Amino acid sequence: MMKHECLDNGLEISFSDRSNRYFGDYHRVCVIATIRYTLDQLADDDLRLRATAVYGEQIKLEKRLERMGVPSAEVEQTRNALVDDFMRHASTYLSRPDYPRLLIAVELSKQRSGRFYA
Repeated sequence: MMKHECLDNGLEISFSDRSNRYFGDYHRVCVIATIRYTLDQLADDDLRLRATAVYGEQIKLEKRLERMGVPSAEVEQTRNALVDDFMRHASTYLSRPDYPRLLIAVELSKQRSGRFYA
């Protein structure tokens, strides 16, 4: 794990490296941002019960941050830049007190919206 952040609203964000060299001196820099939230922290009883039935104790989402064609000498700098850019742009809304509730409501609506066509 590269970095771990605990936000005041209960979200935990961890970053892990999945980079690899794919040709000569060129790398695919790949960082996985994993967002976790323990559902027993949720104040909305109905939403908590529905979410727990689907996800168990914790909801976990992953976001892939990638950059291709990175020379070896720039891998570490690029990896750090991906994490810093993500936190700079996403922390404003991820840190909001109501964000976990909104996130869970959206994820639950995705679960139900699966349509099957014959």
